[in-house]
Amino acid sequence: MNQYPAPYLSLKKETLSTLFEDISQRPDIEACGVLLGSIDAHGNWHVDQAYPLRNTAASPVYFEFAPDELLQIELLSPGQVIGVYHSHPTGFPRASATDCENMQRVNQDQQIPWAWIIIRGPFDAASLHTMHGEITPSSMIAYHHFECTGLKIIPIVIQSS
Repeated sequence: MNQYPAPYLSLKKETLSTLFEDISQRPDIEACGVLLGSIDAHGNWHVDQAYPLRNTAASPVYFEFAPDELLQIELLSPGQVIGVYHSHPTGFPRASATDCENMQRVNQDQQIPWAWIIIRGPFDAASLHTMHGEITPSSMIAYHHFECTGLKIIPIVIQSS
């Protein structure tokens, strides 16, 4: 029997380090990338690694992947892209209207079952210092836009290995 509510998103503890490194290198724009792993038979996302991608918008309030980088990772890791992440350096703690529209478009219109993680800032030097090199679950929120119930928050579970 599973100890977590379904559906949920599990992240390896090591993945948090990758996310922290990415946001600390791009504290003033939305850092973004893909989540690699698998989706189990119960619809839970199991993230094995995060892979940063360039934000071609270079914006603190919007992200857009470099299409060639996204295609490259999809070709190198077929079937393993199970979601995306991006940061909100301004500290906005939930999905923006643009985020919600993109989630609905990708999850429903395009039938891509990605989970979406948002990491909220701020990411100034003092904030990054107090994070001690790691993102905490309280600074992240995950979403998925389901066909019947719409946009829902997905619980995030941190796995030690």
